[in-house]
Parts: sequence; structure tokens; C-alpha cells
Amino acid sequence: MKLQAALLSVVLCVFCDGTVIAFPPMPGYLKDGYKDDKDYKPFLETVEGLKTKCDVCHKPGADKKAKGHGLNDFGKVYHDRFKPKDFQAADKEKKTDEALKIFKAAWEKSIVEKNADGKVYFDLIKEGKLPGKND
Repeated sequence: MKLQAALLSVVLCVFCDGTVIAFPPMPGYLKDGYKDDKDYKPFLETVEGLKTKCDVCHKPGADKKAKGHGLNDFGKVYHDRFKPKDFQAADKEKKTDEALKIFKAAWEKSIVEKNADGKVYFDLIKEGKLPGKND
């Protein structure tokens, strides 16, 4: 479990503007997976405008190596559903369709959940907002 958490923190760190990454750029999978979905248009524009893409799942400025990886509430939900080993293997073998399928499976299971305020993450996404609380 700790290994999965560590791997996911690396995956989600890819949303940052780092130069060395262990996983493929996740924003590309997010964009490619939902670019034709009209419900995602405002959200993808919001993500594109972020200074650091990490903010989708991480609290800004949080220590991603610390316990909990600085995940926001949505990041924690996604973390529990993501299969980093399967994703990394698919991407490494250039099976981008399989990697996208793994990414989207976790994403789709996550967006139907509600945050502490009782709001469904997908409703926030449709409004063009980040799904997680970054405060």
C-alpha cells in the first residue's frame, strides 16, 4: 500500500512543471481522454491555465514526499482507485490506449464521489472548477 501511495505521488507530480518524471505526462492523458467531451471543455481550459498542473490533485506548495503526498480531497479519492503499476507498464510498452483506459477507469470512478461539502466532483468539473479543494 505504501508503495502504491509513493508511485501515485510520482504520477500526480507529473502535473507539475518538473523536468524529470517517472511516469508519462498525465495532463496529456486527461486532455486526450476528454477533449471531445463538451462537459469537460471549461475544466480543460482551467487546467490548461494552471501554473502547475499538480493542483488538480495536490495542494499547491505541498510536500509531495510527505505522508499523504500533499493530496487534496479529490487526489485522495483518485489515488485509491488508480493502478500505477498497470499504467506505467502500458505506457512503457507504448500501449497508450491501454494506459488511457487505466487512467480513465480510475478517473471515472473518482468523479462520481462527493466531497466533504456534498458536491459531486463531476459537477464541479462541468462548472470548469478543479474538483479538489486546494486550501
